[in-house]
Amino acid sequence: MATATSRVTSQGQISVPAAVRRRFGIVPGTVLEWYEVDGQLCVRAKQLALDEVNERLRPFIKGKRFGLSELRDAKMKHAIEKAARGRG
Repeated sequence: MATATSRVTSQGQISVPAAVRRRFGIVPGTVLEWYEVDGQLCVRAKQLALDEVNERLRPFIKGKRFGLSELRDAKMKHAIEKAARGRG
């Protein structure tokens, strides 16, 4: 992956470049963990457990629980619909 950069705002906020978000599956609500290794700042996108994903989806799914295959299917369907609208 080519080098990507971000600029810190006066309020300490950054934007994660789109190429980085796509490459590492970073979506709204993804937790980024910041840590130091040998004096260097590192960041890691925390992977969510299936229970955490279901918990975040609860307001939208009315008590249903989904397995990995249903979540993958829904993600693929969303990507196809988004591309069809010309936003992909």
